[in-house]
Amino acid sequence: MSFRSLFTSNSAHAAVSITASACATTDERPMTSTPLSLSSARRNGSRLIGLTALAISMAACNTIPKADMRPVLAEPNIPVQQAYGAYDKETVSSADQASIASQRWQNFYSDERLKSLIALGLQNNKDFENARLAIEKARAQYRITDISDLPTIDGSGGYSRSAQNSVDRNPSSSYNVNLGLANYELDFWGKISSLKDQALQNFLATTAAKDTTQISLISNIAQSYANLSYSLAQLELASKTYESRKESLFITTKRFEAGIDDKLASLQASASLEDANLAMLSAQSSVLTARNALQYLVGAPIPSNLIPNASVTNITNQQIFNAGLPSELLRYRPDVLQAEYNLKAAGANIEVARASYFPSISLASSIGVSSGSLNDLFNTGSVGWSFGPSISVPIFDAGRLDANYDVAQIEREQTLTSYENSIQTAFREVSDVLATRATLGDQLDAQYRLQDNFDQTYQIANARYKAGISNYLDVLDAQRSLFSTQQGILNLELQKIISQIELYQVLGGGSNLDIPTAIPVPQHTNLAQIANVAANTNKAKATKAIDAAGSARVASQQEAVAIKQAQPVETTTFTPTAVVDVNDDGKKDTAVGVITEETRLINK
Repeated sequence: MSFRSLFTSNSAHAAVSITASACATTDERPMTSTPLSLSSARRNGSRLIGLTALAISMAACNTIPKADMRPVLAEPNIPVQQAYGAYDKETVSSADQASIASQRWQNFYSDERLKSLIALGLQNNKDFENARLAIEKARAQYRITDISDLPTIDGSGGYSRSAQNSVDRNPSSSYNVNLGLANYELDFWGKISSLKDQALQNFLATTAAKDTTQISLISNIAQSYANLSYSLAQLELASKTYESRKESLFITTKRFEAGIDDKLASLQASASLEDANLAMLSAQSSVLTARNALQYLVGAPIPSNLIPNASVTNITNQQIFNAGLPSELLRYRPDVLQAEYNLKAAGANIEVARASYFPSISLASSIGVSSGSLNDLFNTGSVGWSFGPSISVPIFDAGRLDANYDVAQIEREQTLTSYENSIQTAFREVSDVLATRATLGDQLDAQYRLQDNFDQTYQIANARYKAGISNYLDVLDAQRSLFSTQQGILNLELQKIISQIELYQVLGGGSNLDIPTAIPVPQHTNLAQIANVAANTNKAKATKAIDAAGSARVASQQEAVAIKQAQPVETTTFTPTAVVDVNDDGKKDTAVGVITEETRLINK
């Protein structure tokens, strides 16, 4: 048994590497060393333990950050427990009823044609397929991290032919076959375990991203379906208006030919007919565009039996739309969940950076045979083996470990801010849809009253024109106003349908929360934790998976205020080491200084 200590130093990194190795060889030649006795192995094991203690004590030269056990508390500064502000008579915001986001899309939507198109889209849409593949990729990446707890065994073989010098007439050949255990790290400090946690949170974030894609796809298909329906309705309205104005042109032409009216009336009627024709052509173009958009989302040609009827009045089963409370967005909005999982992954990365302060303990071993003849390679008994644990201790790295730890902490602060922002964004989107819905009903009532007014105006103006009391210009004005009002009604009816779809989307509806996600769990245990039987049971693994998928706590407005008031006032002092003249104008105008460790701690 031999021990070897090695110390290397440069401007970037210095470490102590302590290696303990045992080796033995047997061949047909007399051995020059005696086998290790049991007492010798015990003495060498004691030395290894002593060197390990020495390595750990040397690692104490680095100031290892204390583990931060405080829970991460988000402060989105929105009234998460209060009802939303603005809503119409068909919308409520209450915790007494389940949010519409809790419904599966198959139950929320009532139009069978639409549900068939959504099912086709989830099957054929390429963006959604890419999101599903991303989940499989994340699952495979987790398996790669999990495999880190398994030792890696490599096999190798070699052949060499050599001579002592250029005139050596008897060159020798050598064959060897080896089987070796690569450097296997013992995870005493939780580095590999934290990497697994990070990979698991990345997987969960990817599943949430898939849910976001699914919700968006379902909403876009439903909106495109409604757009196509009301484009068909606009085409029907334009066609009916065209036929009506065509009849008016016929009447004015006959009256002109009979000498009752001048030519102006027939010219005005002809212009009105062309306006209707333009509206009809524009509606035809809108129908084709809406159908193309729906076909793209579905990812396949639209069967003729799934084309919507014109001006569908209702595509959901809901009479009352419950938005729930803002706090429910944390459960139903997958983009919020994705930001939360990213936050947890950043927390695991901090633990990885902290574990880097501790010594790295690895195992390596090999066994092999060698011979001068290939035929006798496995017959000569020339067997050699080696086994050696090694310890690498960070002593001096010019602050690299501290910088990496600071980066990990800052990244978590960034992801915390992103998480809070995602909550605020979700709250704003719901509030915007509710604000739109708040006046839609009143706008429709006013538009229908306006339609009745212009319809009566048209009937009176047309009767007066036929009686010769008024000119044809009054009829044209009434026609145009009535047609514009009817178009406006169709647009508002479409907005009403779209607002129902958008409300379901922004609340997080459509991700099928009743379908469980197969969360990967560790299949392999590091040798350093293999004795911890309780942590390796299936129950413990399932509990860990549930905890990983659980939600973080969000502070209320009162808690956020209390937290800020309890924080100490941060002050920063700066003493310049030099004041220099940058622009060479004879005036020293720029202070230069170095941020010291004390200043850095104050800023924290």
